[in-house]
Amino acid sequence: MYNDSQTTAASKAPAEDRLKLAATAMVSNEKLHATGDGGDKGSTGSINLEEAKKIIEEWPATSKMAAENTMKFYGPPNEATPSRLIWYNNGPWKRTIAYRDEVPHDFPEPHTDVLEQFIDYHVPANKVGLVAQLEGSLVIDRTKGEVSVHCDNEGANTLSLNMMHEVVTGKRTPEEARAFIAKEIVEYVLGRPAPYAEKFQFELPKGEQWDPDVTLVQDEELEQAVSKMKQTLGLDKN
Repeated sequence: MYNDSQTTAASKAPAEDRLKLAATAMVSNEKLHATGDGGDKGSTGSINLEEAKKIIEEWPATSKMAAENTMKFYGPPNEATPSRLIWYNNGPWKRTIAYRDEVPHDFPEPHTDVLEQFIDYHVPANKVGLVAQLEGSLVIDRTKGEVSVHCDNEGANTLSLNMMHEVVTGKRTPEEARAFIAKEIVEYVLGRPAPYAEKFQFELPKGEQWDPDVTLVQDEELEQAVSKMKQTLGLDKN
């Protein structure tokens, strides 16, 4: 097995394999643009509940509690590895991942991040910086049209995404949204009404929110090489 702290496997990929992948990926790109059928579909089956419980048996306390709470409400996960449980299309969420391994996070109060949840959402490029100022656990994938957030509980994740939407739409500044999170999370943890932590306050987008960007490469030599490779692989007949 190749092991180097700086060099990646990309340096060892044969030129022909690179061209084969480029040609195949271009054909896939055309199909997805034509059909709109792409993105992470995940698994539709589920892991046996007892098997999932056995996986998290030795997890750290916070991770175990987050996984147990998720299973209690949404049922067993669709996929599982020793370090994570994954749900697809659970409630309003596109994807939910409970992690074994914790990450320390001090906003808005000290805790560890172990539960990541995803929604379909397009964040315009000129708003990405504002979302980054809101909080570091919000992760934007413009190409996939997804936003995820990770914390120790679902209420905090819901709250952060509600504030993200208000920052993107200009209803609040990042500073105002951070201040609101600090107040609302106290209400939620103490069991008092906290609507922004309990329910989405905006209508979740329906369907893929991809941002495929624009094509910049216009190289005649590459185009000819890819076209020839498509013919060799029989991809030009599809």
